[in-house]
Amino acid sequence: MASSAHPAASRKVNRAETVLTVWAALVFAILWIGFAVVLIWNQGKLDDLWQWLRDLPPALELVLWALFLPIAVGLWVWQSTWAQIVRLATLAGIVAWTATAVWNVVKLLQQR
Repeated sequence: MASSAHPAASRKVNRAETVLTVWAALVFAILWIGFAVVLIWNQGKLDDLWQWLRDLPPALELVLWALFLPIAVGLWVWQSTWAQIVRLATLAGIVAWTATAVWNVVKLLQQR
């Protein structure tokens, strides 16, 4: 009897994981699109966002870095003194890495 309940529970968890993964993909897609829009039209806002993040209490800053790691790294890259072409190429790589990571999680969940 317990084994028959387990597959249903497993399907429910898989569905929840899939919904969460799709939600995360949408959130990061929106964040990266917003990043690109601000990068094109108002780069000063990226500077302001970086300063806001850096001015937070350390514990809160750490939490936001953990939750939004690709975006936070993107802000850090943009604030670097690297050549603009290197920063843009690095940002493109981070966006591609984010998309690949999320896509691979979705594929793994579908295989379960």
